[in-house]
Amino acid sequence: MIISGKQVQSIVKVYGEQNKLNQGVKQEKSEATKSQDEVILSANAQEFGQYLSSLQSMSGVRQDKVNALSERIQSGTYEVDARAVAEKMLGF
Repeated sequence: MIISGKQVQSIVKVYGEQNKLNQGVKQEKSEATKSQDEVILSANAQEFGQYLSSLQSMSGVRQDKVNALSERIQSGTYEVDARAVAEKMLGF
C-alpha cells in the first residue's frame, strides 16, 4: 500500500476539523458549567460570617487594662486574690 502526501493531507484536514468541533463542544460545556456553579449559604452561615468578620476586626488587647495592671505591678500594689483564682480554676 502506498500512502501519498494527498492522503495524509486529507487525514490531517479531517482530524483538524474534528478537533475544532470537539473544542467548540468543550467550550460550550465549560461555559454552561461555569454559569451553573453557585453557592447558597444558609442564614446561619451568613450570620456566622458576620460574627467572624467582626471578631477578626477587633483588637485582642485591651490596652487600658494592660497599662493599669502594669502600673500596679511595677509599683508593687498588685495583689492576687488566691481564693478568686482557685474558684475560677475549679469552676465555682
